[in-house]
Amino acid sequence: MIDIYHFSNPLSTQCLTTEQCLTSITRDIAQRTHLHFVPIISTDVITKLENHALPFPMTHAVTDTAEILFNVILDFKAAQLEGNKKARHFLIQLQHELLINQQTYTLTLIENILDKVGINRSDFFDNRANKEVISAIIKDQKFAQKIMYKQSATLAMTFSKDTETQVLTDFSVNDLVLAFAPHLTPTVDTDSLRHHLKSYAY
Repeated sequence: MIDIYHFSNPLSTQCLTTEQCLTSITRDIAQRTHLHFVPIISTDVITKLENHALPFPMTHAVTDTAEILFNVILDFKAAQLEGNKKARHFLIQLQHELLINQQTYTLTLIENILDKVGINRSDFFDNRANKEVISAIIKDQKFAQKIMYKQSATLAMTFSKDTETQVLTDFSVNDLVLAFAPHLTPTVDTDSLRHHLKSYAY
């Protein structure tokens, strides 16, 4: 089994492109694969979360970048309780609306995306207010700190037969294909895959 962890700032188009590339690549990996998106926040925010010093209601349009970032991560973790695959789809859709379509972060936007990806609104908002979600965010951030080596974005792969973690910090299409090529099914043509992945660039 292969575990893939993508640690990054979710409010960047590079992050969005890499997430879409990874989603596509993992469909062609021969082994069982778990793909994990881990959006990163600052250590100051983590401290506030641990001290229960951050309010997180969703009652108005959010325009402050730091507040948007926190809300996006909170939304993603709330969605994750409804399934990791749905949560990844939710995050990619939300990033696309915020970054590509330049939409304002609002309750209506979130509700529309929930409906689009098939997540129950009531369950989502119950999850969002759940202390377990905050605990999960804190756990993710501490795990990321152990892996990232002061990099702003990192891709880590762990293999069930190995004790070491393979870490990538270059997310170009060529580097991603080279990194995953040994694990792809034999029928996958890497040139065709490389061409396909380049379509995700913004």
